[in-house]
Amino acid sequence: MVARLLQIGLILCLGIGTLSAKELKVLMIGNSFSICVGTNLPQIVKSVPGHKLELTSAYIGGCTFDRHSENLKKAEANPDFKPYVISVWTSHPPKRIKNGKGNVNTLLKNNQYDIITIQQGSPKSWNYKTYEPFADEVIAYIRKYQPKAEIVIQQTWAYRMDSPRLKPNPKASWDFDQTDMYERIRESYGKLAEKYHFRVIPVGDAVQKYRKYTPVKFQPAAGKYEYPKQPSNAGDVVGSAYWKKDPKTGKNSLRFDYIHLNSNGQYLQACVWFAFLYGEQVQKIAYVPKAIGAGEAALLKKCAQEALDEYKQVK
Repeated sequence: MVARLLQIGLILCLGIGTLSAKELKVLMIGNSFSICVGTNLPQIVKSVPGHKLELTSAYIGGCTFDRHSENLKKAEANPDFKPYVISVWTSHPPKRIKNGKGNVNTLLKNNQYDIITIQQGSPKSWNYKTYEPFADEVIAYIRKYQPKAEIVIQQTWAYRMDSPRLKPNPKASWDFDQTDMYERIRESYGKLAEKYHFRVIPVGDAVQKYRKYTPVKFQPAAGKYEYPKQPSNAGDVVGSAYWKKDPKTGKNSLRFDYIHLNSNGQYLQACVWFAFLYGEQVQKIAYVPKAIGAGEAALLKKCAQEALDEYKQVK
């Protein structure tokens, strides 16, 4: 009982410390669903007086908890094992100051972070059985070298409705649709948060709120498109289309990304992160990318704030 009370007290102290902090050093141990935070978060932090940020990303595309755990073990045995792209951004000025290869072990041993974020790789994010025991191992390693840092979870998001993996696609590889994927993701991250009493950055909730509130509902691409025309991304903050040239034939083919945040989604994500990290209201954010109109920016901020306000953090 005493140990339990001490654990709760530590969580509360970490939370209070985070809310009052003005300068943060944050490490993301993740994948493509985390590195995209760097697109807008430094500019957002710069736009709100009194706050500063140093943001570090340890990135491998699609990296899952089991792979992160294995990489920690390999790098512990061989420090020259450097499978991650390490990027560092600052808010003052808002820019990327470093980009190279490395490992998480060195980052944890040679730095002191205020917050360290973790997340499951998106193909496994909906299945809690894939989290353990690998998340346990990653968390234990972080705690060994960063006992003062708060570990938080980024809640990731469901794929766009026309993903080939999701129903109603007749050839779907998963036996559920977008809503089911979202609910399973939310439940899985919730279980991990409850187990360790971690706070959650509810990006997936914000994405789902946008899908609910946006006046223009997403419509899958239909018909043929001639280069360089592309189908619209309107109605979702996830997914995009792009043309890719075949180096052998020189022909352009239209490709689809069903899983990553598009430019609007990256701004939404960064808004959620800023308000979470600094305990501020989203409306204080002054920075808006030029490509995002005032009305759309207001909707994105609304979704970010509601997601934060309504998410019930573990006590």
